[in-house]
Amino acid sequence: MKMRILLVVVVLGLMAGVAYRIQYSASGDKKGGGDRALSVRTVPVAVRDFPRVIDLPGTLEAAQQVAIVAQTGGTVLRQHVQEGDAVRAGQVLFSLDSRPAQARIAQSQATLAGARAETADAVQKLDRLSPLMKSGYISRQEFADAQLALESARARAGTARAELEAAQLDVAYGQIRAPIDGRVGRIAVRPGTLVQAGGTPLTTILAPGTLDVRASVSQQDWPELAAARAHGKVTAEVFRDTDRTVRAKGELVFVDSQIDATTGAVPIKVRLAGAPTALLSGQGVRVRLLLGVEPNAKVVPEAALQHAQVGSYVYVVRGGKAVVQTVNVTRSLDGEEVVEGELHAGEPVLIEIPQRLKAGSKVKLEGTHR
Repeated sequence: MKMRILLVVVVLGLMAGVAYRIQYSASGDKKGGGDRALSVRTVPVAVRDFPRVIDLPGTLEAAQQVAIVAQTGGTVLRQHVQEGDAVRAGQVLFSLDSRPAQARIAQSQATLAGARAETADAVQKLDRLSPLMKSGYISRQEFADAQLALESARARAGTARAELEAAQLDVAYGQIRAPIDGRVGRIAVRPGTLVQAGGTPLTTILAPGTLDVRASVSQQDWPELAAARAHGKVTAEVFRDTDRTVRAKGELVFVDSQIDATTGAVPIKVRLAGAPTALLSGQGVRVRLLLGVEPNAKVVPEAALQHAQVGSYVYVVRGGKAVVQTVNVTRSLDGEEVVEGELHAGEPVLIEIPQRLKAGSKVKLEGTHR
């Protein structure tokens, strides 16, 4: 019995000791835990020149390209080139069936010969009647009829001559030639195809070398671009949509004089310096217009920027505490933000926000990452 009582006393003593230690530990945490500084990662606010740019989607096209359209109707008799062939100016691309035009030439030649004969006969008759008219042997009406016959013969000769020249042009147009040096694009017809004058292009000739980028600048960005143009030429960089590596550089060479009613933007054109093999006509790219720099800009990384309903803000370390500082973002580029607000050069701003962080929390810098 005494042994059982002794065991109960020992167990109760151990339980009381454990409870005391737990309570002491909890009270210790309350006293010191609230003052424990959170370890945070920061970067310093940079004050430096920041590029002023406009990024736009664009489409590449050959600086010089010509759509080949038939100038006369007819059936394609022969195709002299293949897609992708290099051609010289004046080289025959397609031959149309010229037999209808040749028949018109023969008909016009016969009509012209007859009209010339009538003209010669009318001239001779008028020459014979002229002295008789002066002597009064014929009436004025008879002489006037002879003059009218001559004019009619000359008119018929002129019409026949024009028809002959038109038929000859059709024969010449039946040989469709390259107007410039270049490379043949996609061919839309094959031998046997009936084509119409001024109809669908048969193919396109792309001049080698220079490429252009066509794009459009929004009305909001237009004033900044106009100001940059007023200070000199505007250069550009071109990227592929799949990466941010600069593939080519160029210069703004054209700005439309009015806003496109369809898009509500201003069409522009950038001419590239050279034609990189990685870029092809018709390819979609990103074009970056370089407008200058914004001096003494306050720059923070995108990771430092926080957003709330009232606006954007950053956590800045001041006096060992994380202080909320509201900012206004004015420009963004490649993961960096230009901000306006009460920030100073070199001040550390947080780029990773601990879950337990609150405004005014004590913090210690884990490291500075540039």
